Amino acid sequence: MQRKTNKTKKMLYRLILGNFASFAEQIQFDMFPNIKRENFIHHVYNDEQGLPVLKGCALYGANGSGKSNFIYGLQFVKRFATNFNLNGNPEWIVSFFKANRFKLPIMEDMPMSFLLEFGNEQGAYIYTFEITDEGISEETLYKSGLGKVESALIFQRNGNILNADTKIFTPEINKVIERQLGSNPSQSVLSIVGRLHLTDNIYVNDAFDWIANKLEIIEVGHQIPWLIDQLSHQNEMMNFVKEVFSTVGLGIQDLSIKNESFDDWLKHADAEDKQTITQFLESISKNPGDKNFSKMNRQFPLLTVTEEDGIRTVKELLFHQLGKNGYIGTMECGTQSTGTLRLLTLVPAIYYAIYRHKTIVVDEIDNSIHPILIKELIKLFENSDSNGQLIFTTHETALLNQQELLRPDEVWMIEKKWGVSNMYSLNDFKIHKTLSLENGYLDGRFGAIPFLGSVDILQNED
Repeated sequence: MQRKTNKTKKMLYRLILGNFASFAEQIQFDMFPNIKRENFIHHVYNDEQGLPVLKGCALYGANGSGKSNFIYGLQFVKRFATNFNLNGNPEWIVSFFKANRFKLPIMEDMPMSFLLEFGNEQGAYIYTFEITDEGISEETLYKSGLGKVESALIFQRNGNILNADTKIFTPEINKVIERQLGSNPSQSVLSIVGRLHLTDNIYVNDAFDWIANKLEIIEVGHQIPWLIDQLSHQNEMMNFVKEVFSTVGLGIQDLSIKNESFDDWLKHADAEDKQTITQFLESISKNPGDKNFSKMNRQFPLLTVTEEDGIRTVKELLFHQLGKNGYIGTMECGTQSTGTLRLLTLVPAIYYAIYRHKTIVVDEIDNSIHPILIKELIKLFENSDSNGQLIFTTHETALLNQQELLRPDEVWMIEKKWGVSNMYSLNDFKIHKTLSLENGYLDGRFGAIPFLGSVDILQNED
């Protein structure tokens, strides 16, 4: 299942969060390996400048430790850096600060801070911003020197005042940006420049492109209404999904997409579907930019209605299930288990990590899926010729196997004490290559596990 890919630098290097959710003082997560470790050398990618970067990472921690807060923080950085809405609430960033800052008094006078370092086609970048109870206090973008040379400032924003290289942002561009910030100070400079295409500077556009298009975050309730339509247009991704599903032991021999004219579909659709979809399509008929509709169930589209050149088509994903004596039955999405549908949200993500060089971040990757299957998916990614990344949170200890799956430097722990979440790598521990990481973790050697008192809820009845 390996295919050759182009070696280009498109990776997350590190993320720093401070005064955010359960993270008080700044914590750093990074994808830098321990170069002394000799196992799974192919899990480390060396970019064009010789910087070693890990392809994958697993985050462990007890319930309520802060794993989802980590995902939420990364999701917020992406949202702030790329979403542009001039008519949005100009005070939303202040409301966000008040709702999501660390609540204990030790951080009440400190700003909320974020730093993202990453690489894309044209180089490496450091993007930072700080938020206070008055709004955005600072936002910067640097061309990162990756610790080898001094980083070069591309722009710096203080409040609504912009300081930038005039070769990158002309006085005319500066005026446009400051006018946009005056209308909505909750916008980021990067989102304004990126969405309005204000500059042809390759570094600014390259940085925006990575955050907007190369960083994908899949939360537990992640919805993918576009998936059936995407599979119908992307043959390589469809073939990859077919290949995975036919080999993972679910009894699914093949997948296909049924295309049917909307009028023909109406003839046999049930009354509820017919009424709901027809009313929706009528409501958007006057909006030329929105002609597609997906009926969702358990975060997955049961069917998708598309319109091209005035012709409406209904698309459904069908599973060809293997039965006794070679019988193959065709089944719709609604007949599949939650685990199977959850797998359908992950396999395309693995595809994007391998073949589109994306950084894919998944919250609770093991949710509703058997640990053996998750292990095989991670192996598939790690053994691929790819420079994408797969970062995920999990409780599944069977993945903690440094002989078969993960290096210790690919494992991070999140632990909460006294209301404060902390992150650290197993690389901080002296770990022999023969040690069972799973047993060490379950024995409490690395922390980040729940500590239970005596639980006695059974009562004798007289």
